[in-house]
Amino acid sequence: MKSVLFYCFFLFISFTCFSQNDTSAISLVSYWSKGDSFNFKITKVQQQWKKGELSKNDSSSYIANFLVLDSTASSYKIKWSYKNDLVSEYNIPSKFASLLSKYQVTEVIYTTTEMGQFVGIENWKEIGKMMKDLVADITETLYKDKPKEKEAFKKAMQAIESAYSSKEGVEQFIFKEIQYFHFPFGYQFSQTTPLTYEQPIPNMFGGSAVRGDTKLYIKGVDKKNSTFTLMQEMKLNPEDTRKMLTELFRKMNVPSTDKMMESAKIDINDTNQYEYDYLVGTPIKIETLRKTIVDIDKEKALRIDKIKIEVLKD
Repeated sequence: MKSVLFYCFFLFISFTCFSQNDTSAISLVSYWSKGDSFNFKITKVQQQWKKGELSKNDSSSYIANFLVLDSTASSYKIKWSYKNDLVSEYNIPSKFASLLSKYQVTEVIYTTTEMGQFVGIENWKEIGKMMKDLVADITETLYKDKPKEKEAFKKAMQAIESAYSSKEGVEQFIFKEIQYFHFPFGYQFSQTTPLTYEQPIPNMFGGSAVRGDTKLYIKGVDKKNSTFTLMQEMKLNPEDTRKMLTELFRKMNVPSTDKMMESAKIDINDTNQYEYDYLVGTPIKIETLRKTIVDIDKEKALRIDKIKIEVLKD
């Protein structure tokens, strides 16, 4: 049972966290035009330790294209497109890769404000349906002749499919890279005074938001090259996180979890670094790090999640 809890915990704890207003000195505003195109390399690393031993060490990377489809006085329309690596991301045996070839390319159409602040994904319904179909095909591919395992996997994935059914779920759960990309746009950041505040993190599975104690500060400014580096540090409220997971397990009908979760200890900390060209309004490099420590029924596990977004020079 504990192995199921750890699996579900690490599966759903990757919701994304972003911040509110700051005051003052370095401003980040988008200066894009219709037809502007940038390529970025995205690298993801996921590591897990159980009982002090490394049990998982996965990494994947892909190239994404950022294309400005339209630019008006009040908004931008963006296409974010990339090729999926389903074999690595879902641990699918390579011999089955051809069966899932129809999911290889993903295109996200979304809008921002005139300053570059993320507004929302326009084709979220199509993406949500695609992800549901993908989960169904992966289930059939991996558990074709294993009815008991197939049924257990389907139940575990019900909450994910629920997230795919809403605009907020698609935006927060699937496309963290886009959220990180636009996180600092439209704000000013003090070069001398850190900003600290309590950030409410939406619960994409329903229920109360999770609070996060957040600190933002400028790490450095390079005026010669018109760049600056912003640091974001956040600690999620342990009690809010525990409640969210308890409610989630109830929705999934996972038995005998309430008592274990009452004494569960959960520690989640983010350390993110954003480097931007503030004259052009584009990221140079973004590195995110989430460290999750969970102790359920005296069994500890550690997970490290990293995302790196790097602009590719022509």
